[in-house]
Amino acid sequence: MAADAQVAFNRELAELAHHHYQSGEYEVAEQNALELWKREPGNTGVLLLLSSIHFQRRRLDKSATFSSLAIKANPMLAEAYSNLGNVFKERGKLGDALDHYRYAVNLKPDFIDGYINLAAALVQAGELEQAVQAYARALHLNPDLYCVRSDLGNLFKALSRLEEAKIKCTGQG
Repeated sequence: MAADAQVAFNRELAELAHHHYQSGEYEVAEQNALELWKREPGNTGVLLLLSSIHFQRRRLDKSATFSSLAIKANPMLAEAYSNLGNVFKERGKLGDALDHYRYAVNLKPDFIDGYINLAAALVQAGELEQAVQAYARALHLNPDLYCVRSDLGNLFKALSRLEEAKIKCTGQG
């Protein structure tokens, strides 16, 4: 029974940490996540959360450390590679960011956030046609993503592909 209570407590602590993270209460989220990490040091969900918290708090070294720990625990964890990509992008290392985003979506072909991150980095790198493909893949996976539809429409406009913008970005294509 004690083990069941411990599992339930850890689950509640994880939910609380995520709630505070989603609310922008990063300090409290970090405290909860660190407590949970002490209890479950190999929990990749906690490691990803800590990576994200530190990224939001602009602690890029710590964000990268927690992403790397998550990868060490599970080398197939696409989200950890994407988080590392975010750190590289923020540091101006666009090539490394693109490598990590591409690796993430190769590991997890249905990883919508990975495609969105990849597309944004491709736009920043001036690789607009590839960005179109990444945004299109994200929309294929979830056609209801208004922000992605809008970004893709703006990209089509920048490429002077107005008809495609009208068709693909109004939900008709």
